[in-house]
Amino acid sequence: MDRPVAIIMGASRGIGAATAKKFVADGVYVVLASRNRESCEAVRAQSIAAFNGLSESASCDAGDYAAVEALVRDVLERCGRLDYIINNAGTMDPIGFVQDCDAGDWARGVSLNLFSAFNGSRAVLPHFTKHGGVIVNLSTGAAFHPLSGWSAYCASKAALAMFTRTLGLEVAGTDIRIYGFQPGMVNTSMTREGLKKKVNRISELDPESFTGPEAPARAIAWLCREAPQDLSGGEVDINAPEFRARAGLDS
Repeated sequence: MDRPVAIIMGASRGIGAATAKKFVADGVYVVLASRNRESCEAVRAQSIAAFNGLSESASCDAGDYAAVEALVRDVLERCGRLDYIINNAGTMDPIGFVQDCDAGDWARGVSLNLFSAFNGSRAVLPHFTKHGGVIVNLSTGAAFHPLSGWSAYCASKAALAMFTRTLGLEVAGTDIRIYGFQPGMVNTSMTREGLKKKVNRISELDPESFTGPEAPARAIAWLCREAPQDLSGGEVDINAPEFRARAGLDS
């Protein structure tokens, strides 16, 4: 493969799908992965069919390390390289006050948001350690601002932010870059569904007033392409003026 190769976990909708479209338009070969391969195929047909040969779909449960490792191994065997992984799989569920949450549902929500990023990162590290690469973990401002009714989401994303920082320390001095990317309030199906449950001040907002997923996709593409060393190992906020100027998001 003579072009960069990316795996996008959770690529069947929202930011993942938009990032796949942006990558392909930029000449990156993209593997769209989710538990539902058919949904990824629909994204390819609807959004990136014009770029034949630059993408493929894969069925992969981001919460299953063996499945993620197998996907990474398969991509490396067939493409000969892997440059970026976008750990975008996640959920806002369960939404509700702690006393009302089912313990199993809460554990599954936390597990998906945290372990999916660990799984993706761990699976690419043997290759990235030798050849370099970029890891982007989808973060959120909710990791740093507690919100009533979102305990699983806030807690798991806070843990994810610390994971990003810890891995950043471990890969410092190498050609690996890792970013926790905060996309801001984005109008996606996950956001719209989550905000239907009126449990906090954020859920009172109108998702139609939020940005579309294209802006975060542009920012993620910039992080992967430029791989800024000074931002690696920390959180990148799409709404930070310095970052927006640097990435050309307002131009």
